[in-house]
Amino acid sequence: MMKSTLEKERANWRRRQIKYPVLAAVLSMISLAFTGCGDFGLLPEQSPVIGEEEHHNGPVVYGPGSYDSADTPILVKKDEEKKTLTFYNTDVEKNYTLEYDGTTCFYDKYGSTLSLSQLNQGDIVDVRFVKEKKHLTSMNVSPDAWVISETDRYVFDNVKREVTIGEDTYKISSDAVYFSDERQIKEEDIISTDRLTFHGMDNKVYSVNVDKGHGYLRLTGHQGFIDGWIEIGTSVIQKVTEDMLITVPEGKYQVKISAAGTTAEKNVVINRNSESSLDFSDVEFAKPKTGKVFFSLSPTKAKLYVDGELTDVSESVELTYGLHQLICKAEGYTSITQYLNVGQPSAGIDITLEEIKDKEEDSDSTASGNENSSGGSSTENSGNSGNVDNGGNNGGTESGTNGGNTGNEGGSSGNSGSNGTGTENGSSTENGGNTGGEDQTLTEPIDITSTYYRVFVDSPESVEIYVDGSYVGIAPCSFKKTAGYHIVTLSKSGYITRSYTISVDSDDKDISFSFADLVKEP
Repeated sequence: MMKSTLEKERANWRRRQIKYPVLAAVLSMISLAFTGCGDFGLLPEQSPVIGEEEHHNGPVVYGPGSYDSADTPILVKKDEEKKTLTFYNTDVEKNYTLEYDGTTCFYDKYGSTLSLSQLNQGDIVDVRFVKEKKHLTSMNVSPDAWVISETDRYVFDNVKREVTIGEDTYKISSDAVYFSDERQIKEEDIISTDRLTFHGMDNKVYSVNVDKGHGYLRLTGHQGFIDGWIEIGTSVIQKVTEDMLITVPEGKYQVKISAAGTTAEKNVVINRNSESSLDFSDVEFAKPKTGKVFFSLSPTKAKLYVDGELTDVSESVELTYGLHQLICKAEGYTSITQYLNVGQPSAGIDITLEEIKDKEEDSDSTASGNENSSGGSSTENSGNSGNVDNGGNNGGTESGTNGGNTGNEGGSSGNSGSNGTGTENGSSTENGGNTGGEDQTLTEPIDITSTYYRVFVDSPESVEIYVDGSYVGIAPCSFKKTAGYHIVTLSKSGYITRSYTISVDSDDKDISFSFADLVKEP
């Protein structure tokens, strides 16, 4: 049977490539110029022959657009120096690497040409390549993939292997990959304050990028501020303890620390996965200024806790200038947690609790309040209020009943979610969940003396353990069990500090956690 004209031309073209290698390279470049960049319509049977031929003794020649394999993997690494791209195949759960050159073409999901710099780790892509040569012919963002970029409106459910992003819930692929600073990380390296980009197909997440991660702030010389308050921009507000290593979203912040009528402000830059420190030993403490605050509670049987201590409100309460936490609660009423900034000699505050109508579900009700010490009354509303430096306060919500209740507490400056536990003796723990925008994480020191159910950190041993920024001990150690999300930070001199978000249940039993060994600093 006679060969077709096309087959003869192919055979002649191959012989010329073998005989004249220099001419072959020139012809390939000319061919590329006329055919365009990796035409997806170019099928293998229309391209130069791919693979070995029985009657061919010379090298195999590949022209522009040639490919014999296709895949829809995840792009995991770009090495521009070696001109290689590494991909992750989710079916076999393995990486493979392909070379690219001037004949390789890159496209977006709509078929428009892209540069390689416009493609990112975590992108779900369609690739075509020559398997034998490990040569990438073309790559495009998969049209079946979706991306949700730079969001902090997410909540992971590690038990169900799901993540809720905004209002929608997605399954997390068992072989999902995670990236930060152009390197592959583990899922547990992500904490609730990170800003993330999600890549997926259908209703499943396949890769996650950390766009804005977290670092650490260590305080020194702050002994005079213990039991006062620290504010880190609008991201963190919490009580000052003796030894602190606070996990903070990366960025530039103004840090304000106050106690006993003295306030100090300093600026700090938090870099991803790095530790920064602020020294307050140079602060001169002035004689504390105080103001008298007259509280009016409704109902009158309500109890008021100021900075965690039950307070008699039958007469004026003398408070030092600065920030104070108020918790007001009464059986059968929705509790209120709020922050009062005392800044003048006297003020009157009215606090009215809302009666719980459905007695059977009183632990599900919440209320939020807003107080201003510059006037004689307060305004309560169902929203969240931002922190006010002069005479204002930070509003929040607390749900539950008296006597060791667990509920949800909302921070301010946005729709912040945080979980907390309040108790009849006035202790309260608030910790940041996943927040939207620049929401605040409101935290209280972890109680390490309680005889209630406890959370044990078993390993790694001989590592400092901090929970929500406060030191709790050297592992193995434990702290009081408080339902909700907590950030556990592991630190040891000479090793890279690591943080984890843990979810603590409300079951009446102790629980324990073990974490991976810390890695030595380079």
